[in-house]
Amino acid sequence: MTGLSNIVTNSYLILLLICHLLSDYYFQSQKMADRKDKDIKVLGRHILYVALPLFVVVLVHLDLWWICSLILLSHAGIDYGKPWLQKKLKLKTSWTFALDQVLHVGIISFLVLLGAKNGTSYLPMDSLKLIFYVLLVGKPTNIVFKILFAKYQPNMKKKMDTIAGAGSMIGFLERLVIGACLLYGQFASIGLVFTAKSIARYNKISENPAFAEYYLIGSLFSILSALFAAWLCL
Repeated sequence: MTGLSNIVTNSYLILLLICHLLSDYYFQSQKMADRKDKDIKVLGRHILYVALPLFVVVLVHLDLWWICSLILLSHAGIDYGKPWLQKKLKLKTSWTFALDQVLHVGIISFLVLLGAKNGTSYLPMDSLKLIFYVLLVGKPTNIVFKILFAKYQPNMKKKMDTIAGAGSMIGFLERLVIGACLLYGQFASIGLVFTAKSIARYNKISENPAFAEYYLIGSLFSILSALFAAWLCL
């Protein structure tokens, strides 16, 4: 099956989407994401983080200066107006998050197609797509899962015998392994990842039906997101 990655051949688009993932997810902590809607100083710091990778891109590709400037201004405008819009329309957190990301990605795509249709980066396209995949299946996927499936998370009365953040890291590594299996055509090996996770959590799954359901939702989402990201990037 032909993936979207074979259709998208503009390396500038991939490069600027990588900048978006870095600034909106990896350079931004959860604490900053929660506070920037209420504190203008925190929002200003976030905009500086948005400007940082864009500035690096402009240093390498001077022809993108105006596109990067418009991306920065639009990002600041969207993030500034998002709390007002959410309150005005009484949107749920999931809808606000989805609208925010659609606007950011849509503006980046529109500006690149408008002003840099045949853009070619100094980095090879294959390398850009691989970087994009790794960034996409990491923190962004974890955040999307938490927002979309928060209502299914069981209320555990007893403290779980786990390390904070371990689940997110396991999911990230799982999606990396799935991506490698897809690249090398080892499709049957994907099932081994799911089996290994099930063995590690066998006691919790067998003793707690609510946890078992949440675990299954998380595992299926992780696999589907890895397949979608591979279709998109690889």
